[in-house]
Amino acid sequence: MTTTATTTTPATSESTDRAYGQAAEPPTSASDHLTVIAWRDPVVEDVPGAMRTDSDDALVWYTPFVGTIGMVMAHRFARHAADGPSTWTIEDIAATFGIGARPARVLCTVDRLHRFGIGRRHGHTLAVRLWLPSLTYRQQRRLPGYLAAAYGARRLADG
Repeated sequence: MTTTATTTTPATSESTDRAYGQAAEPPTSASDHLTVIAWRDPVVEDVPGAMRTDSDDALVWYTPFVGTIGMVMAHRFARHAADGPSTWTIEDIAATFGIGARPARVLCTVDRLHRFGIGRRHGHTLAVRLWLPSLTYRQQRRLPGYLAAAYGARRLADG
């Protein structure tokens, strides 16, 4: 992984939605690169109950839905993206998260982040949210009982 000194305009929902209308080739080999940038979303960041993507809370509450590898990947990428863009080889991503050397496994996990609204990929760039919204009612109902109770208590404490 390398960190670049250049600055990138933070991705917004609007800019990345436009980008998805264009065809862009995803990384296809282990030596290909993926550049991770910050996705700042003031709508999510200002909502009560929002949590930093690189927080322990995000790992606890989002892992049951996103999965272990996806959530750990989001956590790590958000930590780096907060300091600026970083470039990773697909091989380094696979080795870092223990998912083998096949690019398809890495891309499957990155696409999972997109499906859950945590990241947006366009070609060789992934914008990752720095903040996640509080869980939806449906997500709360799908938590294991002990986590659902803890989440409910957390929400009451937050006001």
